[in-house]
Amino acid sequence: MRRAACALGVLIFACKPSQPAPAPAARGGEGSSSQALLAEVDRLKDQIKDKPKTFEVVSALGNLYYDNGRYLEAVDSFREAEELSAPAQAEADALRAKGVKPAADLPAVCRRSGPEYGLAKIAEAARNLDPPHHLRCLDTALDLALQDTARRGNSFYLIGNPDSALAEHRKVLARSPDHPESLFFVGAILLEQSNGDKKRLEEGKKYWQRLLKVAPDSPRAAIVRETLPKADEVFKPRPEGEAAAQGDLPPGHPPVARNDLPPGHPPIEGNQPGAPMSHGGAPAAAEPTSEEVKNLEEAVANTERTPELEKGLDELLAESEKDLDQGRYQEARDAAVRVMPMRPNDARTSAAMGGAMRGLGRMEMAQRTLAHALQIDPRQPRALYEMGRLKAQQGDKEGAARSFAELKSADPAFARAHGVDQEMAKLK
Repeated sequence: MRRAACALGVLIFACKPSQPAPAPAARGGEGSSSQALLAEVDRLKDQIKDKPKTFEVVSALGNLYYDNGRYLEAVDSFREAEELSAPAQAEADALRAKGVKPAADLPAVCRRSGPEYGLAKIAEAARNLDPPHHLRCLDTALDLALQDTARRGNSFYLIGNPDSALAEHRKVLARSPDHPESLFFVGAILLEQSNGDKKRLEEGKKYWQRLLKVAPDSPRAAIVRETLPKADEVFKPRPEGEAAAQGDLPPGHPPVARNDLPPGHPPIEGNQPGAPMSHGGAPAAAEPTSEEVKNLEEAVANTERTPELEKGLDELLAESEKDLDQGRYQEARDAAVRVMPMRPNDARTSAAMGGAMRGLGRMEMAQRTLAHALQIDPRQPRALYEMGRLKAQQGDKEGAARSFAELKSADPAFARAHGVDQEMAKLK
């Protein structure tokens, strides 16, 4: 929770630019500090009125709720984020329907730049471009929206509403067929609900097989690799009257919702309203108010770039890089994505995000993000390292060797620490 607490501190500080940012939580009191920060976010709801909501602000709010286990509120915030991104998504869908293919390069007007230049402004600027660049522009800007839809699906699943979770993750796969998180959840839900339906069982297996093919290093892959060979037994029909108590899974079922949360996700508390896997749908609960959805409206727009804020961003980025080095790609992505809006043209930040995307199997996104980092700084060490690994994964041995050689020249210490000589030996 340390990173979540740090991110909350940065965002709360942004709502009150005249005050210093709260210090990151000490390791011994991470939970209470995070809860206190979220309570402060709630307290701000009455201070921000009559301001137009942006996609970026609502998305940030949804992620704050999600990372702190408030899934009902996350569902509603992500719903509003989906609504705000819908016009841009419709434009992208219409271009694809006409046979348009996205351009390889990303125009400068398509890059988030500062608090006031987000999805809405990018979509507006994209309309002045030729169709291929128009589509590339929209695709890049909508990547956060895709992640929000996936997290909305996770939130539904964690409050015991698998049908709605399935619908959200199918939306993601309609736009990005190889999205690892959605491949996992669609497969898991279909398998769990198969109950003797061979067609549904086989469909679920196919999604998991696809996950192993496109993202073998995904944090979800281990449980899929272990469970898939015995899926017929694990997901066999349960006798009538043997329905489990709320929250239980069929015997042998992989602990999807309770113990196999995304890396870095807070544990589910026993008294969490709408405990996961209730199988009866979400319990009645108060919906978030419109004020709660607005409570971070000025989180970015009024940000004062002070040393305290920059320190918080530096700590998030360092956490992301540490997670990358330890193979925790989802955690690395979750930290880097909070830095990106503040530092859209920072090579180090883009390199961390690109590495996370590579590790999660999002190869196209990794390619774009790492290329962006190297365009800003051709000698950025992590960008060169991750680009080398990406090209090696894609079978481009010459390209990988070139990137690794450039890294050894640019930063020999980084190259030694990350075993680049060994990586190069694998290419022979």
